[in-house]
Amino acid sequence: MTTRIHKTIRADQEIFFISDLHLGDGSPSDAFGDKDKALVSFLTHVADRDAHLVIVGDAIDFHQAWFFSRVLKAHGALFGALSSLADAKGVTYIWGNHDADMSFFKDILRFDVCSSLTIGTDIFVQHGYEYDPFIGPHLEATHRATQVHHLIERLLRTRIRVPLEQFYTRTNRFMFWLVHKLTWLKNQLGTIGLASLQKRLDAQELYWVHAQLGDPQGIWENVRHELESGPYAYIVTGHSHLPGRVEVAPGRTYINTGSWTFQSSNYARWDGQEFEVCDWIRQKTYSDRWYQPLMDRRWRHMDMMAWWRANYMGWFRFRVGEVRNRDSDSRATHEIVRPTGD
Repeated sequence: MTTRIHKTIRADQEIFFISDLHLGDGSPSDAFGDKDKALVSFLTHVADRDAHLVIVGDAIDFHQAWFFSRVLKAHGALFGALSSLADAKGVTYIWGNHDADMSFFKDILRFDVCSSLTIGTDIFVQHGYEYDPFIGPHLEATHRATQVHHLIERLLRTRIRVPLEQFYTRTNRFMFWLVHKLTWLKNQLGTIGLASLQKRLDAQELYWVHAQLGDPQGIWENVRHELESGPYAYIVTGHSHLPGRVEVAPGRTYINTGSWTFQSSNYARWDGQEFEVCDWIRQKTYSDRWYQPLMDRRWRHMDMMAWWRANYMGWFRFRVGEVRNRDSDSRATHEIVRPTGD
């Protein structure tokens, strides 16, 4: 995975982008779910338009499934459609942090596999884990952490994820309660001469809290900096599962392809001149609404203790979850499903 392979393609063509399918074993812990027919219809649409498909990483959740044979059994027809599209039109695959084995994509599906992609001279595409402050520098170590996370979810038969309001289960509420207690203990380390350890753990605390508040995987600030200071007019990533089209500065735009996990079926489309970000099943177009809090940095000051004071209601009840449950029939709460990226 340390080898870098860069690819360049023309910008004067129609290009579709999807990412973070996280195809699993078909069990209840498979985050992709049963959207195979919907994705096959999307692939047919791409082929009918004679467009090029770019998959921006994390197509298969090897960590969740344990054995690839289980993924193949659960999603065989979908893999057939992907292989047919690759043979007919070609498919570019950019590997992500869940892609431990490239041989299936290269040798079986016959994708053109790379680590990053330039489209023309103005568009740069990579999965996005490279901007992640923890996964980026420690990719191999995070594979082990991801395996443990999936194992715990499988054993407990529940989701342990952020944002809490989307996974408002007893187990997840207990985990937030536990994180608060561990944060309190962490904050005492400086008083016993472990200030350096406390500082390292402070960064992990903010990573967790900012994911809860709307910056999954903590990639936003690094992407913003790269757009503002780098050579590209567009940066396209997946990884955070938060779809959007965000103008960071005049002539500098961030595109996030979202995911196909849980209720989402997000994709981005380049028509040769401009991008749009949409949901295939719900026929919805995304702009920058969910990135506005990130743009103005309105909550960058919040740590776990501040979030706790604003949200904990006692007896394992949290304001964000209670409000969402109360308003679950309102249109606002259904505009986007925002599971964490991992």
